[in-house]
Amino acid sequence: MTGNDLIFQLFALLLGFSIAELLAGLARAWRISSGATRTGQKVRIGWHVPLLGLLLLCDQTHFWVSAYGIRSQLAFNYWTMLTILAIIGGYYVLSTFVFPDDPADWPDFDEYYLTTNRIVIGGMFVVNFATLLHLARQLSLGLDPSGLPIAQHWSSLLAALLYFAGLVALYLVKSRRWNLALLIFMIALLLVGAVGSTYAPIP
Repeated sequence: MTGNDLIFQLFALLLGFSIAELLAGLARAWRISSGATRTGQKVRIGWHVPLLGLLLLCDQTHFWVSAYGIRSQLAFNYWTMLTILAIIGGYYVLSTFVFPDDPADWPDFDEYYLTTNRIVIGGMFVVNFATLLHLARQLSLGLDPSGLPIAQHWSSLLAALLYFAGLVALYLVKSRRWNLALLIFMIALLLVGAVGSTYAPIP
């Protein structure tokens, strides 16, 4: 096992904590909506917060698959470790903002979403922008670490640009209806593979 493989295993392990935080929040929302927990008052969950959690979950898993393709380019040194900790640490912090700590403080989760969504979307914006810059740099230098056809790289770049534009729209739009529509569209974009892995599938 090489140093790069060890780095990627650390990457995956730390990302797992962030994903676990999201899944715990989704489970709590489900329990509240099904009446399986006591909150002290009636809480309306709605769709915005669960969909934001699902979007961040899809975004993180997509990032993990894409990162696997560039593991051979990672240098086994202290700066790489710090970069991984910064990215995954950021993802973990964002995951803690998706769901409120005390649901009873927010009788309407849609209001909580409108209060905190820019923090989560802004963080996703930064990570995806860095990924977008890396892909654009790879293409400009003619680098192809995966052996995929160059046309597939360009299609991935265009899809990433579309997803990035969706993040910008989510950050700026304040309407509940448009936020809901954008969340559904972007989750569908990830799930159908329109923003698929930039690199070769895991062998």
